[in-house]
Amino acid sequence: MPNILIVAPILFPFILSALLFLNDWEEKTRNRWILWGIILNFFILIFNFSVLEVNRIHILKFNEFVDIYFKIDMIGIVFSLLVSFLWILTAFYSIGYMAHERKPNRFFIFFTATLGVTIGIALAGNLVTLYLFYELLTLFTFPLVIHAGNETALKAGYKYLIYSFTGATLSLFGMFMIYSQTQNLDFMPGGILNVINENEIFYYFTAYALTFCGFGVKAGLVPFHSWLPSAMIAPTPVSALLHAVAVVKSGIFALVRITYYIFGPALILMIKGNHFALALILITILTGSFLAIHQTNLKKRLAYSTISQLGYIMLGLVVFNPNSFTGGMLHMIFHALIKITLFFCVGAIMHITGKTEIHEIQGLGKQLPKLMWCFSLSAVALIGIPPTSGFVSKWYLATGGLQSGSFIIPVVLLLSALLTAGYLLPIITIAFFKPIPNGEPVYQEPLPFMLIPIMILTGIVLLIGLFPNPIINVLETIANTVI
Repeated sequence: MPNILIVAPILFPFILSALLFLNDWEEKTRNRWILWGIILNFFILIFNFSVLEVNRIHILKFNEFVDIYFKIDMIGIVFSLLVSFLWILTAFYSIGYMAHERKPNRFFIFFTATLGVTIGIALAGNLVTLYLFYELLTLFTFPLVIHAGNETALKAGYKYLIYSFTGATLSLFGMFMIYSQTQNLDFMPGGILNVINENEIFYYFTAYALTFCGFGVKAGLVPFHSWLPSAMIAPTPVSALLHAVAVVKSGIFALVRITYYIFGPALILMIKGNHFALALILITILTGSFLAIHQTNLKKRLAYSTISQLGYIMLGLVVFNPNSFTGGMLHMIFHALIKITLFFCVGAIMHITGKTEIHEIQGLGKQLPKLMWCFSLSAVALIGIPPTSGFVSKWYLATGGLQSGSFIIPVVLLLSALLTAGYLLPIITIAFFKPIPNGEPVYQEPLPFMLIPIMILTGIVLLIGLFPNPIINVLETIANTVI
C-alpha cells in the first residue's frame, strides 16, 4: 500500500478536475475546492518525500518497452516541489484574474488536471512514462491556449499542436533507436549507455539529436520556438504557466533526463552531441534576446525573453561541468520564479487598465507603485545585476564555461545580459519616469488575490538571491551523482 502513495499527487489533481467537471458549484465554493485541493496536493508531495521508504512503483507493464513506472529521486523532488508551489500562487492569482473572464469553470478544470500531468513528468521513472505524460501535457494545455475561442486563439492553438506533435514524433524515433540497442529506457544517474564502438557513433548521435530537438520544442529551442509567442493569446495565468512552470520547464526537465539519465555525459562527449546542442543553444540565447528588443507588446516581449532565458538553462546542461550543471538548474528555478512574477505583473496591468503595449504604460508606476516595483525588482533579477538570484545562476554558468575551456560562453552570457537590460529597463523607465498622460483615469492596485501572490514571489526572488546556498547545496549533490 505505501508505494501506491507515490502516485497520489499525480492522481489527486485529476480527481479534483473531475469534481469541477461534474459539479456546477457557485464561484466561492469552486474557488475553495481549487485552493484547498492544490495546497493539499503540495503537502501530499512533501509527505511522500519525507516519509515513504519505498521510492518506486510500476503501474502497468504491457511489455518491456511500455512500462508505466514512477520513481522518486532528487531531481524529480526539486522539479515537482517547484511546480506545486508555483501552482498554489497561480491558483490564487487565477481566481482574481478569471473572476470577470468567460468560462472560468472550463479554465479551472484543465488548470487543475495540468498540475497532475506535470507532476507525472517530474516523477516518471523511465522515458516511456515521461513521454506519455509529456504528450498528455500538450492535450491538457491546448484548451487553455485556445480559451478565448476566437480565430487568433484557435490559430495559436493549432500551431501549438503542430509544433508539439512534431517534436513528439522526433522524440519517439529517438526513443525507438535507443531501445532497439539497449532494451532499457529507465532513468539512471550517468546514463544507461556504456562504451560504444566507433561505427556506432553516428547512430547514437542521430538518436541524441532527435530526442534533443524533439523535447527541445517545448523548451523553446530555436528554430522550434515560434509557437511560444503565439500562445500569448491565452489568459495571463496560462501564459505564466506556459512560460514559467508547466510546458517550457517540462521541456527542460525532459532534456535533463535524456542528457544525464539516458545518454550520459561520457557518451555525449564521445559522439560530440554537445557540440550540436551547444550551437543551437547559443543561437537560441541571442535570437530570443534580439527578437525581444523589437517587441512593443508587453506579453510578447516577455515571451521572446523566455526563449533566451531557457537557452541559459540548456547551456548549463551540455557543458558537462558541475558548476555549469548547478548554474543551469539554478536558473531553471530562478527563471520560473522571476518570469511568473513578471507575467503576473503584466497580466494585472492588462486586467486593470486594458493596456497591452509598452508605450501605453507611461506614468503607471505613479498610479500602481506596488505592482510596478514588483515588476522592476524582478526585472533587475532577470538581468542578473548583483546580488540578485539571476546573477548567482549566471555566475555559475560563466565559471563552468571557463572551467571547461570555453570563453565564448561567458561572452554570450554577458552580451545577452546587456540585451536583457535593453528590453526590460525601458519598461521600467516609461512606467516611473514618464509623466501621466492628460485625461488618464485613476487606477487602483490589483485586488489582494492578484497582488499578494505577486508580492510573495517578489520577496522570494530577492531572498533567494541573498541566501542561495540551501538550493545550491541540493543541486551540487545532484551534480555530483550525474557528472
